[in-house]
Amino acid sequence: MTETSIETSAREVLASLPETIVLVDDDRKVAHVNRPESPVFSRRAQVGDGITDVAVSDATEAIIGGITNAEQTGAALAEFRSGTDLYRVTARPLASAPLTLLIFKNITGIRTAGQTIVDLVRDRSTFLAAVSHELRTPLTAVVGYANLLADDSELDEETRAAMVRHMADQAWDLAGIVEDLLTVASAELGELHLAKVGVNLGANVAQVTESMGWRGEVVDVIIEEEGSVVGLGDPARYRQVVRNLLSNALRHGAEPVTIVVTQEGDQAVLLVKDNGEGISDELADLIGSNASSGHVSPPGQLGLGLWVSQEMTRLMGGSLTYSREGEETVFRAAIPIA
Repeated sequence: MTETSIETSAREVLASLPETIVLVDDDRKVAHVNRPESPVFSRRAQVGDGITDVAVSDATEAIIGGITNAEQTGAALAEFRSGTDLYRVTARPLASAPLTLLIFKNITGIRTAGQTIVDLVRDRSTFLAAVSHELRTPLTAVVGYANLLADDSELDEETRAAMVRHMADQAWDLAGIVEDLLTVASAELGELHLAKVGVNLGANVAQVTESMGWRGEVVDVIIEEEGSVVGLGDPARYRQVVRNLLSNALRHGAEPVTIVVTQEGDQAVLLVKDNGEGISDELADLIGSNASSGHVSPPGQLGLGLWVSQEMTRLMGGSLTYSREGEETVFRAAIPIA
């Protein structure tokens, strides 16, 4: 095989690079530029232009500071914005000539990606802390009652029955949390698929309240429409929404807890009401902004049960909203009429 001699020039190499590269002399004038038309310039740059005269106004301070620091330390970095983009300028004096090399690099994507990673890590930490707190309460109750039942043989039947009932309640909560965690995992893996069939709101509400045992008996269910209200969605996921909203009202709200099933225009609507103090203003604003934009915040921000409820209603073509009506907390879950 014959070796081929390849000749090229530094200018040709510089012209092929995506970054804007400039050489400036001791008078801060352009000695060479590989991309005369560049977002870092306010006009076409030419040899002999003062670098601060041709650069965008937001860049001049960073450029001069970078050159000055580079002359003193051998290399320097500075950042500036050009429009919506963030640039980094690297300054380095040449040893072979009285020139300073300036390299302008658009780092908007890098900075955005870095911030996204920070936000994801922070949100995951918040999410794990919230889930740990949700799991700890029912687990502590189940373990505590189980130990009492195992160690104390003198408990009367009424006390034992009450403990078993509370264990069943907490187990129901645990099963719901596990189901929600599996839902979050499926959503993040892109494997969450919902059916589109008729959902009888009243019948599905009845299934959930019956599964709750005695706690379901304290919930007042009102069907405002004559006949059935049937929405379009996934029955299993809809019951998950009902369970989460009821669990939220019973755990964090106050009795009486009421479910209202109604139809509003082309929407099948579920209202879950309680007499608790309601949620924080921050969380209320988050739910409101999600509903108006069609976006669902990460589970770490919204909380596991509310995140699942809002995501499920969204995927069924509906929405979940929150409001305070007098002394009542009201969650409104709406899906399209079938």
